[in-house]
Amino acid sequence: MKSDLDARSSAHCQTYFDEASKSWELKYAPGGSMVGRLARIVEPLKRQVPAGGRILEFGCGTGDIAAQCASEGYKVDAVDLSTKMIERARSRFRIESVDFNACADTLKLPFAGGTFDAIVASSVLEYVRPIKQQLEELQRVCKVGGHSFITVPNMAHPLRWLEEVEKRIVIPIRGRLSRAWRARDEYLALSVNRQSLREWTELFTRTGWKVIATEQLFRPLMLIVAEKGATIASNNAKPV
Repeated sequence: MKSDLDARSSAHCQTYFDEASKSWELKYAPGGSMVGRLARIVEPLKRQVPAGGRILEFGCGTGDIAAQCASEGYKVDAVDLSTKMIERARSRFRIESVDFNACADTLKLPFAGGTFDAIVASSVLEYVRPIKQQLEELQRVCKVGGHSFITVPNMAHPLRWLEEVEKRIVIPIRGRLSRAWRARDEYLALSVNRQSLREWTELFTRTGWKVIATEQLFRPLMLIVAEKGATIASNNAKPV
């Protein structure tokens, strides 16, 4: 169950991403800041999950990753908190093997336990409260032996250090900021789950996942691949 704080955070996220939906797809256009995420998610997915598997994309935005997964032969259920993101995804991608749906309460996903062969979440978990319960819910809908492919902020990257400094400086003076800086401030305020790899690994373990591979490199985002079913984290997670 979400606390009042968690519920307010969820509502704030929905408002923020409803507004962002107006231009979100441009981030996946050629030269866009997120276009590289397509291969970064889909390539390790293909190595672990045969084509034909059923995938949940949690936090699908305007649909680019879901569409890419579908092009590789997967059946995709794509959900997002933002109704505007879902509206845009549906208008952009009319693909029989992708089902886009808004989900107001992500702690109660509308799927039976053990439905999915894999869970995909690209830069979503940083915004979710309460994070432990969300990972448990994602674990519930995944099959035993299924996998999750999740990107989160890489706190070992210098960009993330600078963002933490920004949080301390910018958020207290948000009322005096320009519109562009206020948008940046909103992102920083909403991005609350910023753990180290060790902390993420421990959190995954407590929620029924085993981290089997990671990829940090010199990138602002860290990729975590985990498997459902094990109760002990691997201390020797291999690179993706």
